[in-house]
Amino acid sequence: MFIQNRSTFYHDNTVEYDETDWTNEINRLRDRVELLEKVVSNFPGGLSLFDENLQMVLCNYRQFEMLEYTDDLLQNGLPTMEELFRYNAERGEYGPGDVEMHVRRRMALAKKQLQHCYERERPNGDVLEIRGAPLEGGGFVTTYTDVTERRRDQDLIEHLTRHDALTCLTNRLLFNDRLELATAQVRRGATIAVHMVNLDNFRQVNEEFGRRTGDEVLKLFAQRLRATVRDTDTVARLDGDEFGVIQTGVPEPENAMRLADRILDVLDRPLEVDGNQIRLTCSCGIVLAPEQGTDPDELMTKVDLAVYKSRSCGGRQFNFYTEDIVRKPAVNG
Repeated sequence: MFIQNRSTFYHDNTVEYDETDWTNEINRLRDRVELLEKVVSNFPGGLSLFDENLQMVLCNYRQFEMLEYTDDLLQNGLPTMEELFRYNAERGEYGPGDVEMHVRRRMALAKKQLQHCYERERPNGDVLEIRGAPLEGGGFVTTYTDVTERRRDQDLIEHLTRHDALTCLTNRLLFNDRLELATAQVRRGATIAVHMVNLDNFRQVNEEFGRRTGDEVLKLFAQRLRATVRDTDTVARLDGDEFGVIQTGVPEPENAMRLADRILDVLDRPLEVDGNQIRLTCSCGIVLAPEQGTDPDELMTKVDLAVYKSRSCGGRQFNFYTEDIVRKPAVNG
């Protein structure tokens, strides 16, 4: 298109416009630009645009605010993508490591012109969802969305589905997953012990003091049990007053015996709830892997028999699973 003096007509070989049409076209373009500015300014997240040379040509205020850009970044105008990567690397946005290594790796990915979406946790704990889309002819448009609350909600839901709501211990679902992993390690040469722990005569606590007191007793016992094992062991509330422990690294049965003794000892001190001194004991069953199996279901069946033997023999004791244990009617309590 070219302009011939100040003629009434403007043309580009095929189309002719009179001055009114041209004014209308300019107004339409101005309206579109204003609409685009409104979209960019009111976009709920960060939004930036890089041209074919990976030079930033647009960035909304929300991005400056969300990523806490400083004047240093803008002292020579909008940065190139490489300058932005270096700026972020120097202030720890990409975690530890060599600054130039971070820059080279990200520039190599940018030059591949691939669409991408990932989450990045900032040093301040905020979590951003970053989406990048290549543009035809080169360049990139990138959006930043703060998903911190969504991530927290997801983490909370994940925690609630895999932990006991009352005691905050691992629940049966996560315990079973951990046992699957532990037995997989056993098949590669590791050794573990699985303990099942029941409170003796717990039903009487509920009957005498009420369910709320019973719940407090379970919470206090869970705290003591958690403090008795190592960080590498798994402690779970499996059901009611039934708890499970996966003890890793058990080269000898004596290692399992020592832990079982400590578990029995946690109730030597009474549990105090609302001024009531509640005295209880517990019983423990133990099964060893690989000596007594490597299948999770088989191990749980055997440890259940072992704890049954402890309870049926009077409680406050532990027993290893043996082949001569015979299932009898359930012990009340």
